[in-house]
Amino acid sequence: MKAKKIILILFIFNCTFGLFSNDYDLPDVDDNLVGTYLPVDFESQLKGSKLFYTSLHGYSNFHDVLFLGKNMCYSDLNFHDGYAIRLKDFEEFRFVKNSSGTFCIDNNGYSYRKISNKLNDRGYGYREYSDYVLNLMFPFIKNMNTVQIDGFNLMLDGTIYEIILDGIFFETENVALWLRSENEVFALVKNGLNGELHKGSRGDEIFIKIDKKCEKEFPLMFLDDDKELPYYLNLPKVQYRYLRNLVYARHGYIFNSEDLNSYFNKFDWYKTNPSFTENELSKDEKYYIERILNLEKK
Repeated sequence: MKAKKIILILFIFNCTFGLFSNDYDLPDVDDNLVGTYLPVDFESQLKGSKLFYTSLHGYSNFHDVLFLGKNMCYSDLNFHDGYAIRLKDFEEFRFVKNSSGTFCIDNNGYSYRKISNKLNDRGYGYREYSDYVLNLMFPFIKNMNTVQIDGFNLMLDGTIYEIILDGIFFETENVALWLRSENEVFALVKNGLNGELHKGSRGDEIFIKIDKKCEKEFPLMFLDDDKELPYYLNLPKVQYRYLRNLVYARHGYIFNSEDLNSYFNKFDWYKTNPSFTENELSKDEKYYIERILNLEKK
């Protein structure tokens, strides 16, 4: 009798496990579709705002990121709540390829773009996701020798900070990213085109509050491309000076101001040209400098 009970229990367990397994196991997925997918709306908002948490909560998609493997598809909400997609839901997913990339349309009609082919041995592409987000937010710092991106980490002036891609428990107004270094927490705040590093302190509740004192400033950190002539309104006046002199820096002008010399020397593209003259400026560059000067005078 006892043996029969054990057999019955094992039978029920196997049936239950089998049903669970079949609910989430996918048929072999095409190798060309395997990878990490980001919501199109999130990616678009992040490109425009350069604010991770604002973008994270600013779209209606059900999945913050999709990790599609050969036989399993995982969804993450707020970068940490991983769970598997049911087979019956995945069977309604559709995939489209065009000149812009590979796209997944889920069973609710939301669109996701493939950003990486790589997944780890557990079927997740966290590193690829975080690395992509950082490069999307800070395209300009690729040219800076004082700032580096490495997967989960952001190195600022020689200090390594772990990025926190979880916007639930933190004050997020104007915070581009929360960073962690050893036992301290920092907020990288977007101030116009500049980045400001602020310390975080625990308040009465579990939320982290931003210290108003700026620990370190990173001018032009949120500029898209040093080769373009950006035109920005409503910036702090001090930032127009950087934009205006960016034109001269591209030509290798050696600045008389020590702060400008020191700043532009932090970019690996800045090569001094002692023979530079104003005649080398194009018509568009001269017009741009004039526009920025008018904004500075207002």
